Amino acid sequence: MIRVVVSGICGRMGGMVAQQIAASGDVKLVGGLELPTHENVGRQLCELWTGADSGIIVSSGLDEFERGSYDVLVDFSVAAQAVACAERANAERLGLIVGTTGLTEYEMAAIQAASKNTPIVVAPNTSLGINMLFGLVQSAAERLGESFDVEIVEAHHSAKRDAPSGTAAKLAGIVADARGVGPEMIRVGRSGLEATRRPGEIGVHAVRAGGITGRHTVHLVSEVEEIALSHTAFSREAYARGAVHAVRFVHGKPPGLYDMMDVLDL
Repeated sequence: MIRVVVSGICGRMGGMVAQQIAASGDVKLVGGLELPTHENVGRQLCELWTGADSGIIVSSGLDEFERGSYDVLVDFSVAAQAVACAERANAERLGLIVGTTGLTEYEMAAIQAASKNTPIVVAPNTSLGINMLFGLVQSAAERLGESFDVEIVEAHHSAKRDAPSGTAAKLAGIVADARGVGPEMIRVGRSGLEATRRPGEIGVHAVRAGGITGRHTVHLVSEVEEIALSHTAFSREAYARGAVHAVRFVHGKPPGLYDMMDVLDL
């Protein structure tokens, strides 16, 4: 049995992932935590979820868990907490899933450093479908070349904090790598009088509205035709199921930095 602690357990994604873990047969939820200022710290999960009492209380920090009491950390919280989870995983040789998005280069560097000693999966989007989209976009960008302009449009619910989404940033990075260009060719948003498209530019745009779970569309457009590759998540359960797959994957893996393409062997 793989024992898991979920960081950000009261958030939209963290809660869904925790419930999927609790419902699985081979992965066991043994704890959850939130930032010390969160209103649900100290409350039992049975007060927050519909279901039987698990005996789990929302904790305020990783220090509340004894060494050796869990095998894998799953983080869907905020960037600073993701780094703290990486540091704990490094210290205790735990598996770690980082689903938190909006990481800076500094924060990502800290996670990469930790992955030298412990297995870490960094997954801005854990759904099976979106990772298939990654592969399709890579193939299209490599084959079509710069005769096709690329514009990426993502849409999420109105409460999402970061923009563009981590998934949109990943898609832009895939296109850039496929074309052999650097991040300076990725343009986020376009407005004003100097909005003319540069040759080879990769445009990224964000929509925030209502309760949209997640939609990403990559437009590849030439002078005479267009290909639109799109993925829509109907429920966060799509991400949660993928996260449980990632937990099974990372447990017992050699140290290293992995992604969902590794998890799903795509």
